[in-house]
Amino acid sequence: MALCMNTFNMKLNAGPRTRAAQLLLLCAILIGCQTSTELKPGPAQSNRTQQAELTEGVRLERPHANTSALVPRETSETPAGYSSLWERMRASLQLSPYYSHSAVLEQLPRYSENQRYFDLITERASPFLFWIVAEIERRGLPMELALLPMVESTFNPAAHSRQNAVGLWQFVAPTARSFGLQQDWWFDGRRDPRASTVAALDYLEVLNDQFDGDWLITLAAYNTGGGNVRRAFRRRGAEIGELDFWELPLAPETRSHVPRVLALAQIVLNPQDHGIELAKIANEEPLALVDVGSQIDLAQVAAMLDVDLETIRSLNPGYLQWATHPEQPQIVAVPKQMKNQFQNSLASLDRSRYVSWEHYRIRPGDTLGGIASRLGTTVETLRIINQIRGSRIIAGRPLLIPRGSGLSEADLASLQPPLPETRLAVAVPPRYVVRRGDNLWSIARRFDLRSSDIAAYNQLDRDALLQPGQELDFGFMETSTLAADFPANRSGSKIYRVRRGDTMAGIAERYSANLADLLRWNDLGRNDLIFPGQQIQVVAP
Repeated sequence: MALCMNTFNMKLNAGPRTRAAQLLLLCAILIGCQTSTELKPGPAQSNRTQQAELTEGVRLERPHANTSALVPRETSETPAGYSSLWERMRASLQLSPYYSHSAVLEQLPRYSENQRYFDLITERASPFLFWIVAEIERRGLPMELALLPMVESTFNPAAHSRQNAVGLWQFVAPTARSFGLQQDWWFDGRRDPRASTVAALDYLEVLNDQFDGDWLITLAAYNTGGGNVRRAFRRRGAEIGELDFWELPLAPETRSHVPRVLALAQIVLNPQDHGIELAKIANEEPLALVDVGSQIDLAQVAAMLDVDLETIRSLNPGYLQWATHPEQPQIVAVPKQMKNQFQNSLASLDRSRYVSWEHYRIRPGDTLGGIASRLGTTVETLRIINQIRGSRIIAGRPLLIPRGSGLSEADLASLQPPLPETRLAVAVPPRYVVRRGDNLWSIARRFDLRSSDIAAYNQLDRDALLQPGQELDFGFMETSTLAADFPANRSGSKIYRVRRGDTMAGIAERYSANLADLLRWNDLGRNDLIFPGQQIQVVAP
């Protein structure tokens, strides 16, 4: 859920624990936020000290970011004796005395009856969960916190809420900046699993200090904001520490949010008791971080490793464009077993073959010829890269300028970035028969799907070898007519078929329905997962 800026109430006369947390917060803020790389004619603007306002009138100075610190170190710690990462997590669960609370038991069926949810969560979490677990252990925090992204974002780094919260930990932009997460045109630290985890745990530790070490109230404050929790204490006429989470008058969403985290923890602790099978996640770091030292096209990385681009992008979700940042960060996560191969490829590659990109915003009076001359490129290159027909350009729109002294015009043309464009809908059949030479990635590209979605719904590994004649179920993505999307049922209500990228909030907004009503009609909670092909009732039954 969206993180509120109204969460801090720092007091000058605080005790030692609070002062320590304030120092931690100040350190986080010193990391800062890097602005987007953008070329503008004339002298560059100086970097000015910015201020992050942390509610309650408190303002803290935050200088320009040291972005090299935004992607943390690799973690090599692998405690022996654990057969899987799940087993390692069980050893550090600290909130089990609350698992038997009636509110937690009420949430259990939501998860215990949904094996597919855990299959999808495990697939999404497996590249990043080891590092998150190691960081929580290093800080001595409850391991239940590692399950928070399951409730916040279903472990999707690209998750984007209606409140504009983004990433695994669902940061809104102001709070993210306050905790040093870089956000610009090239990179969003909220989407980077490592950087956002550091920020989220920093935030949780600050909240925990504010609320007298009570982790349930800390989780509530993370969901609704510390200000709302403090107001709940005041409404009860109580001081912090005099009431527990269950006694606070909080919003229904927050009152269910915390029990959901605990319900998930109970299932992770004893999955067999709840009829859930947790796919094994090895207790070892699956990724390696390589500092390239310059901007590099992610397609080049994929080519060096002989893997598909989707794999590289999924391991590096913080990069918003097709390349790493022209300044910082320039670190690429790759499968650990491919680290040496990648480093050797980088060492043997002529640095002039690297492509970097500059971001220029068109000004009134600009022409393609003038821009090309001023920035040392050609009109044809600008046309090819920016998909411009003719010579007409519009003030205010961005242009991308490729850089690479050893690249020919043909090289540049081959590196066209995936700029936003209107796509024609591709009809997706309900079933697909595998042909010779097919693999999940090529099939996904053909129908504009995700190979991971195809694999998940057909119970396949992402690298599964497909056999000619094998059938894949595409029913969940079936393209249909408007009438088919809204078949009338016997009561006259209408049904919407979920499509890729849909959210319940988006569906409610599209059809002018109240979100709470929509959730009630479909027996769903705000954080429940919906799947392509699922039928959603969009009017009252």
